Amino acid sequence: MKFTSRQFGDIDYQETHEFQFPDGIIGFEHLRKFLIIDDEDSQPFRWLVSLEDPNLSFPMIPPSIVVPDYAPVLPTGGTVFAVAVLNEPIEQSTVNLRAPVMIDTVTREGRQVVLEQDRYSLQHPLFAPPAGVGGA
Repeated sequence: MKFTSRQFGDIDYQETHEFQFPDGIIGFEHLRKFLIIDDEDSQPFRWLVSLEDPNLSFPMIPPSIVVPDYAPVLPTGGTVFAVAVLNEPIEQSTVNLRAPVMIDTVTREGRQVVLEQDRYSLQHPLFAPPAGVGGA
């Protein structure tokens, strides 16, 4: 199969590469079919690309890269990602640690989980300030 993404151009894929999101993504509940693109030019990010809207893709990052001790109570079975918001300048970029995306590579299903714990932020800075900056 072939799909044309605004960001990645023509993408050849097989139906078995699709991930189904039965509940969609928050704010985009009507979109249910996605691909995960592993673009080496944008590592460590992966991209959740909508197969139903060629203009829509979400950068995702393993949350432990941003917060090494990230350990919310989550359902088991799957890989956890945080959706990022990439801003200009890049230092103002954030990640959503409060609503991680869980991907099950066996069932090919994904879902976004809203955590009840308020310990994690919706807009956690992607880049922590250097040690000693901003302190007394």
